[in-house]
Amino acid sequence: MTGLKLCATLLATGRIFGVGIDSSVSEVDQALRGEYIEELGDSGVDARRDYGWIEISLTKREQWVLVGATLELHRLSENADLIRDVLSESGVAFEGYTPWLELKEQFLSSAPDSSLQCTQQGDYMEYRNPDVKVSVFVVNDDTERDEWPGHGDVWSIALG
Repeated sequence: MTGLKLCATLLATGRIFGVGIDSSVSEVDQALRGEYIEELGDSGVDARRDYGWIEISLTKREQWVLVGATLELHRLSENADLIRDVLSESGVAFEGYTPWLELKEQFLSSAPDSSLQCTQQGDYMEYRNPDVKVSVFVVNDDTERDEWPGHGDVWSIALG
């Protein structure tokens, strides 16, 4: 699968590798493979896992469940090692940058009846699909691509 397809699917469905809000930690473990760093919150009922290219937030209810996820696409820019790791662990082939217009086109082809809310968030534009609680943050300043995404590139995609 391409990174663009994965991002468009997340934006359309609110799910990544079949998991979404309220998925159990065991479902998350089956869906996301690879090493991660886990930090437990001070209260002991919140946790964050960082897989390098995706961060997830968990909370403890009757069991640990997913309450949010962020695809940290900016971390892939000019990082061939991380792109290779993502491909070997998940089967997803990302490019170094994800142009918003290409993602939007892919999203609209898979969810033609969907609409996105657009708001300015500092140096970013936020495009939100309120039906599934997913936001895409796009660089909206004069920055050119270098080791970071540039104008018109996706910085991150947040679920929750």
